[in-house]
Amino acid sequence: MTIRTYRRRSKNDEGKQQFSLDVQTKGCDEFIDRMGFDAQVRVDHVDDGRAGDDFLTRAGLRQLIADAARGDIIVCRDQSRLGRDAIEVTLVVRDLVRDRGCRLFYYSSGQEVLFANAIDQATTFIQGTGHQMELEAIRSRTREALRSRVRERRIAGGACFGYTLERKTDGSGRRYTVAVVNEAEAEIVRRIFELYLEDLGIKAIAHRLNAEGVRAPSAGRRGSGSWAPGAVRTVLLNPRYRGVYVHGRIKKVRQGGATVRVKADPHEVLSIDVPEWRIVEDGVWFEAQERFNSRGPRAPVGRPPVRYALTGIAKCAHCGGAILSARTRVYGGGMERVKVYACSRHHQRGSAVCPVTVYQRMEDVEGALVDYVSRHVLTERVLDEVLAEIREQLTAQLPKRDADVATLERELQDMRVEQKRLAKAVALADDVPELVTELRQRSARIQHLEAQIVATKKTPAELTKLVKHIETTSRTKLADLRAALANESDRREAFLALFPGGLTFASARTPDGKRQVWRIAGDIDLGSLVDAAGSKRIATRTPANDCEKNDRTTGNSSMESGGSKRIATPTGFEPVLPA
Repeated sequence: MTIRTYRRRSKNDEGKQQFSLDVQTKGCDEFIDRMGFDAQVRVDHVDDGRAGDDFLTRAGLRQLIADAARGDIIVCRDQSRLGRDAIEVTLVVRDLVRDRGCRLFYYSSGQEVLFANAIDQATTFIQGTGHQMELEAIRSRTREALRSRVRERRIAGGACFGYTLERKTDGSGRRYTVAVVNEAEAEIVRRIFELYLEDLGIKAIAHRLNAEGVRAPSAGRRGSGSWAPGAVRTVLLNPRYRGVYVHGRIKKVRQGGATVRVKADPHEVLSIDVPEWRIVEDGVWFEAQERFNSRGPRAPVGRPPVRYALTGIAKCAHCGGAILSARTRVYGGGMERVKVYACSRHHQRGSAVCPVTVYQRMEDVEGALVDYVSRHVLTERVLDEVLAEIREQLTAQLPKRDADVATLERELQDMRVEQKRLAKAVALADDVPELVTELRQRSARIQHLEAQIVATKKTPAELTKLVKHIETTSRTKLADLRAALANESDRREAFLALFPGGLTFASARTPDGKRQVWRIAGDIDLGSLVDAAGSKRIATRTPANDCEKNDRTTGNSSMESGGSKRIATPTGFEPVLPA
């Protein structure tokens, strides 16, 4: 039996001591001690700063659901910690209690949650409806408070480049924030508008600002300290620089269990004149808008779908920027423009941010990587090494099988004796909840032991059959991966499975030293070859080596769980030069 605790604190819980993680930990500990739960394993699942109606990105809850097994005891403060969406939380409770056979307790009420009939289901749903209504009320009050600040020309959001935030106090002693123009940053804003009206594009402006070392807006931990075209675009489109405070153009809504950003209805948008915020004159601002709109439609809200095999997987080894797809002219090919892979920071922000100037044909980069993986990794030899390690692990379990079975059977016999004794005590007692709880614990432990004994008594023939099944499934998976790599439409999914830790692209030169190409390095995860068979993840590891030398590399097998096969290979094709 495993005891699992679940704790969650959302941003809305700040200042509410009863929802702090420390208080929840203490509550779980005291409840477990009071109930006398005794288990060999205890696992704590935690989500900090996650909303109650978020059931997709809460890693703690998802891990709890994935790991929960029959007989496990789960303890949390109350149902609101599991979630504040009536339908979703009902499904979670049903999955844990009815389908997986876990025992769920809320320590704030001492209640064990049941899900055996329609009444139990309705009770869970009604409680969830109350918690969902409370969450909606909190968000409604928050929205109205922010809109009230905007009407009073006070800041209802974060910092904005060009302004300094100052804290003030009103007559009642309440603190609030206002923005005042920061002249040093305001000059940069005015220069961006001037450069744009001089017919420079937003990427060219970003390159110039970075080359001149102009201070860029801060983006917290995500920032690189440099100007990106997106930052220039944001400056050009922000009406605050002409003295208009616009609030609520974009709102967050919950769709499909995730938070997405959508355009708000026009009647929901507040627009307040704040003349003291003016940095650029109306004529300059509207001329920039007219020029911007004449260049084409704006990018849609939200991220566009990923179209290319390596975007979002690879990063630049020099600066850490993402490798993106771009179009540029082929070296020696006149005006022809082709799709290439390049460093996003160099391409968008210039050489002052990243000096790596490799622009290489997309088909050449992908083709070299596919060729290397197909010839040196997804091979029968590598698969045989993986399967050999699986056989060795399973065989190592056989010598201690008899001893394990004897130990489990002795414990099972003891549990059955205790179960009979407790059953008699419950029958004689009038109403003793503690005895009933103990009886349930013994029954759950007996079921767990019986399952363990059945699994441990597998004969060598059954283990051989299991290995054969793993081998068949793994060879099918190997063929599927090779086919996916050969198919451009499936190639991205294959790369995601093989390179969960991503790839790094470094600048290299061909052996003659005349051309620049990408050198690709990364860890190939071979665990997916055996995961489909339900086996332990096992992989091989070889030292990094060039693709020309790798024909004679045999590879050294390793039993490191989650290990990988290290690759480092120059793509070795004709480079493409930037326009």
